[in-house]
Amino acid sequence: MKLALLIIFSISILASGLFYFTTDNSLNEAADMPWHVTVHDPEHTEVFGITINKTTLGQARKLFGQLDGIALFQNEQGEFSIEGYFGKVTIGPFSARIIASLNASQDDLKSLTEHTIKRVIIENGSQRWTLKSEKQVEQGKRTIKSLSYIPVYSGMDQSFILQRFGEPARRKVVDDTTQLWFYPEQGVRIMVDDDGKELFEYMAPAQFKIQE
Repeated sequence: MKLALLIIFSISILASGLFYFTTDNSLNEAADMPWHVTVHDPEHTEVFGITINKTTLGQARKLFGQLDGIALFQNEQGEFSIEGYFGKVTIGPFSARIIASLNASQDDLKSLTEHTIKRVIIENGSQRWTLKSEKQVEQGKRTIKSLSYIPVYSGMDQSFILQRFGEPARRKVVDDTTQLWFYPEQGVRIMVDDDGKELFEYMAPAQFKIQE
């Protein structure tokens, strides 16, 4: 009886080990993972099939599916930005929320404030506008300036990220549980949060800035 239990226990340990290593290898080998970043040149980085400063929002919709919405922002310094929200997207084995920041001049974005149906004052005095439907459709022609990727998977801790991205060029402590990791050569900034979700940001290396 003891021998049988010992054999079963040994098989269980072996099976667990095989599952762990097989799963880990499958994550590394699967296509379009967050750490699969290709730098074509200083102005163009590719991740998830999206080439920064080249792929349009309309083309991204074919990859990620329907948008949850498009919003126009103005920060407390008066600078405008515009973002498209894809909600929950499944890429490979992971589900994540994806936000695309779009290329547009400040004059273009300021003029869009005249084609909105709602304005909301958000934190720090920033403002957010909801565009009219016809103006939302027009934004599909704009190219993607940067991508934000917020995975649902909670296992992307510091060791997981280090194993795949390597040591960052710099780390910045935000608070007791949060750090920013900078990878300027790849155009990647990662917010590592011990108590919450990680945030991966992708941009062209030429646009990358290390925050002080």
